[in-house]
Amino acid sequence: MKPSTHAIEIPELHTNGTEGQSILSGNLDVVHSVKVKLSVRVGETVVNIGELMQMKENHILKLDTAVETPVDILLEGNIVARGLLVAVDDNFGVQITELPKAGN
Repeated sequence: MKPSTHAIEIPELHTNGTEGQSILSGNLDVVHSVKVKLSVRVGETVVNIGELMQMKENHILKLDTAVETPVDILLEGNIVARGLLVAVDDNFGVQITELPKAGN
């Protein structure tokens, strides 16, 4: 026996399209404390499986990026800025050197 289905109406959610305010209503303060994860892409290399299997501790992989080339700063896989790798105490850091232009 096939179950019976019917639409549920929720009148409070119906609008005429342009009425009411948007979710944020121009107030971005509500999202300032939302945490996001940024990642930094330094470079890539291509190896075959045989080379990969022969790698041992202290093996060095040469990347396709020159030392002075800016690295990509990504948010959810999308480039949001570029910068240069720097040392910050005992950690790596990125000095932001390029931001997107307005409208991009």
